[in-house]
Amino acid sequence: MTDNATDKGAADTRGRRHRRWRVSAALGLTAVLAGGGIAALRTAGSPASDAQEPAAVVASHSGRLTSEESREATRIAVDAATGPGAAKDRRQATEKSDGERNAAGGSGAEPLDTRRPPRAKSASSDTDSRAEVQLYDYASDTLITRVVDLRSKKVLDSTRRHGVQPPPTLAEAREAVKVVLADRRLGPGMRESYASQTGKRLASPAQLRLQSMSFLGSRAKGVDGARKVSRCGEHRCVQLFVRIPGGKWIDTSRIVIDLSARRAAVIGL
Repeated sequence: MTDNATDKGAADTRGRRHRRWRVSAALGLTAVLAGGGIAALRTAGSPASDAQEPAAVVASHSGRLTSEESREATRIAVDAATGPGAAKDRRQATEKSDGERNAAGGSGAEPLDTRRPPRAKSASSDTDSRAEVQLYDYASDTLITRVVDLRSKKVLDSTRRHGVQPPPTLAEAREAVKVVLADRRLGPGMRESYASQTGKRLASPAQLRLQSMSFLGSRAKGVDGARKVSRCGEHRCVQLFVRIPGGKWIDTSRIVIDLSARRAAVIGL
């Protein structure tokens, strides 16, 4: 075999190896993206022992949290099982003996919002793994803000505030509808309004288009109305704006739902 033929054979071999490497790398990247895209990719040449370590549950960016990062941050914050922040939070808490509760009465505080905390220019890249989670504890009527680390899966800091009422979530709005439907005075009217426009039975809040806002007792007019909602602000209270899909609005403008007490009141505004 001539030198030219030998060189050509070696080049073909290198070309096949290079193509196989590119296909393998592409398949590996596709698997990471299909898996959610939040696992940190390892660089080539990492020690073999590193392959046994779990990938960090955090994206290598400082932008908005991904949906998967938000879910993981919320899970860590609701569990609040580890970290110095959790211990501090337990010392500050005044919740009932059965622990934190969500809007439906279940275990764990109600998730409201997640975001990337503001990052100082001098901060290290380690802060990219942090997320700030807002929760509402219905057992103690407190707004909880927890900073969690997605790498260590620990709560780094936790604070509580009373009398602060952020906008309700869709989950809370649906709980408010359940309270109205369970009310013997108001439930039949909402069901009748829905049935008259759709010819169907209203069985779930998911059948309605919902918007909601927090309600403070100071907005009520008249002595009677103010008395009915006197704890709104301290309690988690909402007003609903209910629309039938493809149809009209159901008038709920004078109904205030106290989610903390699981009751509804009709007031003047």
